[in-house]
Amino acid sequence: MKHFFSVGLSVVFAISSLLGCGKKLGEDRLPRPSARIASASQNFPGIMMITNPKICTATLVGRYTLLTAAHCVNQANGPITIQTPRGPQQSSEFMVLGSGVEGDPYDLALVYLPSPLLSEQEVLSMASGVNPGDNVLVVGYGCASSEALNSAGIKRLGSNMVSDVNEFIEVSTPGIQIKAVAGPENRAGVCFGDSGGPLLKQVGNRWMVVGVVHGAYNDGPGQVSQFVNLNDSHNRTFVSQYVR
Repeated sequence: MKHFFSVGLSVVFAISSLLGCGKKLGEDRLPRPSARIASASQNFPGIMMITNPKICTATLVGRYTLLTAAHCVNQANGPITIQTPRGPQQSSEFMVLGSGVEGDPYDLALVYLPSPLLSEQEVLSMASGVNPGDNVLVVGYGCASSEALNSAGIKRLGSNMVSDVNEFIEVSTPGIQIKAVAGPENRAGVCFGDSGGPLLKQVGNRWMVVGVVHGAYNDGPGQVSQFVNLNDSHNRTFVSQYVR
């Protein structure tokens, strides 16, 4: 049975679909888990923490625009606080594509900034998509484990390999349940607070956004993280049309 959870984190805890090309990869075709866990990182200043009321993660995709999940902002009860490299800023302007409910493949939102935060070089562009077997990075401000929710608010980074592309892009983290970006550094997944964060793929010498954290579900002794697929025509059009 799949037990699904979205991974925005409430502050009270301390702080038409595109089918994938290729077949789902079994554990025997995925990297052997490293003994090291996903670690804190100062890379990617364009990936920031947002709150209201949940802790979530967002990505700078335009000089004035952050990309995140709809379920991170669609219940906002005031301005969204953005923890930027220059200090906290607030925004009351955002646009959502989907409802953000469980299983929504259009769980996307754009949050608009009153002024540019960073240089054009820190803006992350969208890539054209992924296939099973592609190497990716997971970046977010979520907790290190479901038993340590107060560890949210620290940017963590880990790698993984795409295991499946269906309505969502999926990556698998073995041997844990709802405890990942923690987990093995080469098989990282998502945890509470990572919602809205990016799935990154290297294209040439650039890291580009291919997905946005929607949620995760337990699968046997491990966890499968799901990312909204930015190669879906509805999702790509939404971002391209409304980015500023």
